Amino acid sequence: MDQRTRTEKIFEKVQAAKLVKLSELSSEFGVSMPTIRKDIDELQRLGHVERVHGNVRLKTAQAEPAPKVPSASILPTSEEKAQIGRKAATLIANGDAVILDCGATTTELAKNLLDRQNLRIVTNALNIAILLGAEPTNRVMLTGGIFKAETIAVSGEKASTFFEGMFVDKLFLAAGGVAMESGISYPDFIDLHVKRAMIDAAKTVYLLADSKKFGKREFATFGAMDQIDYLITDEGLDAEFADWITGLGIKILYA
Repeated sequence: MDQRTRTEKIFEKVQAAKLVKLSELSSEFGVSMPTIRKDIDELQRLGHVERVHGNVRLKTAQAEPAPKVPSASILPTSEEKAQIGRKAATLIANGDAVILDCGATTTELAKNLLDRQNLRIVTNALNIAILLGAEPTNRVMLTGGIFKAETIAVSGEKASTFFEGMFVDKLFLAAGGVAMESGISYPDFIDLHVKRAMIDAAKTVYLLADSKKFGKREFATFGAMDQIDYLITDEGLDAEFADWITGLGIKILYA
């Protein structure tokens, strides 16, 4: 089969399936991966398809631009949050099943997962669902609940029931504040239901909190420090808080 015939058949297959793995095409047509990539490059040049993360998908003239994610302009961030997000992302591999809490720091984490595939993600954050749902191999599950514009997320008892019967290996939990006398705290009591349900559904809990969160106490006290396995924070964490954290048996991962 010559290249022209093969590329025509590849295009027909992509038209029918919308998304096809390059490895499947290599096996089906009995040619090497470099040869398949050359065929796809030709189809891309003609504007018929686009290659993305080991797959080829149909590209139409009417394709709409990717939706703008509101997180960048609405959620406040910082270099410390970005560093924590990058560090946390190193703990997530292709194929992992994780819970991602809402917030600026977990959004930074999500931004560093755009090259991952086959993730199973459970989140209460709309912006994170949009970010990671753009990868066709990911399965994103978004909870229901009461919408909170300040975090671009949903919360409350409705959101918490979504986690019943669920189990994942890793939870990446956000915090409003962390204080010695009260543990973790959040701005609103309705946040506590979903945070508790997230913890119950996870084998390992990672708390993402920059050093400025320590010594800060928000309106609704959650406590829960005895349920945290790892803290991911920046190098600015005060030694007094670091000693307190390690004394609780929590391992600290510095970004």
